[in-house]
Amino acid sequence: RLLATINFNYSFSTLSVERKDDSTCVLHQEVGGGGAYLRLQINSDSLLDIYSCKELNLSFSGNFLSDYRAEKNGNILLIDEDGGIGIYPYKGLKNIESVNLSSKEWKIKYILDNWSRILVSVFPPRKFNYTQSFKERVTHHSSWTNPYPSDKMIEAAGKYTNVLVLHSMIWQGKYTRKGKALKTREDSYSDASFCCFDYLPVDEKELIRVIKKAHSLKMKIIPYMSPFYSMAKGRDFLDRVEDVLRKYEMDGVYFDGISSDILYSYRMIQDTRKLLGDKILYVHCTSDPLMSPNIYCPFIDTYADYILRAEHIKSFTNEYLRYVISGYNISNTIGYICYYDYPLDFIKKLIDRVLFVNARFYLGLPIGEREKLLMDNYFPDLERQRRKR
Repeated sequence: RLLATINFNYSFSTLSVERKDDSTCVLHQEVGGGGAYLRLQINSDSLLDIYSCKELNLSFSGNFLSDYRAEKNGNILLIDEDGGIGIYPYKGLKNIESVNLSSKEWKIKYILDNWSRILVSVFPPRKFNYTQSFKERVTHHSSWTNPYPSDKMIEAAGKYTNVLVLHSMIWQGKYTRKGKALKTREDSYSDASFCCFDYLPVDEKELIRVIKKAHSLKMKIIPYMSPFYSMAKGRDFLDRVEDVLRKYEMDGVYFDGISSDILYSYRMIQDTRKLLGDKILYVHCTSDPLMSPNIYCPFIDTYADYILRAEHIKSFTNEYLRYVISGYNISNTIGYICYYDYPLDFIKKLIDRVLFVNARFYLGLPIGEREKLLMDNYFPDLERQRRKR
């Protein structure tokens, strides 16, 4: 469908295709003489990447009525039940004017300086995987006192789920790599295992035990590794991911954020997907890359199997649940709710709404009252919905 029309302040009289393959189409257009050019790259994930040597004026004329709207620093996200558009001025923004964003015929005008870059995303870029959304069910284990779940805990989780996430405390930090025991939660933060450069287990025998136990129950297992927090960046970080996957026979990886830079995050998640193949990529992304809980990048999210959102957001609207947490008809990534500190009554009220918008709850370990509520109410409803579908 036609979502919007973009008018440029340059003609396309000398437009030429410079490269075309299964993933990209790159076009060149002369602007202003003297070798200055406009570069257009269309990617197979439905992203239009615009770069201009000369000042660029872009006028967007909309052709759909959005149910959800979010703005920050010129970045705009407009979504309805079937998809939408995101506009992200990456470099060179001078001015923006928007008119009637709450109407079908909305208008936005961007004025960008020399050497500017702006990204335009339409979505969804792929189909929603209903089978995966029902078949794969996630458990998070997080404990600074005992980073490796017991066999009994894994067996209990295996009755409801089949993907086990191990959090950052399994890795050596500043204290644990020197043999110092963590006595308080503050010690755990100071240990900063989530920031480590090399991912070395606190107890390799225990890690191997957990992996073998999970695999014996036909559970997949994925470790915490964060490109956002890690001291390793770019290729260094990806090399560490590859080493952990190979050495410990992991079934994927869990990212706690990626970065606060859109293009770095975009390249990182693409490179990670290429590295993983069909293994699981699970990303916690409550606020990055735009440092906002309300506006995000579906063209980045779509490379993940699951996106975890809404950490510390203990109350939110139906629109936030449908258009931020759920990736349905947006990135079509399966959206999970980060609920560990939510009020019990709020979780209970969410269950039907979560299933209705094709989002999901994980199961937390160790099991507490929130998890017991989900075991009694959410997982039976999820199974009934699976059978019905």
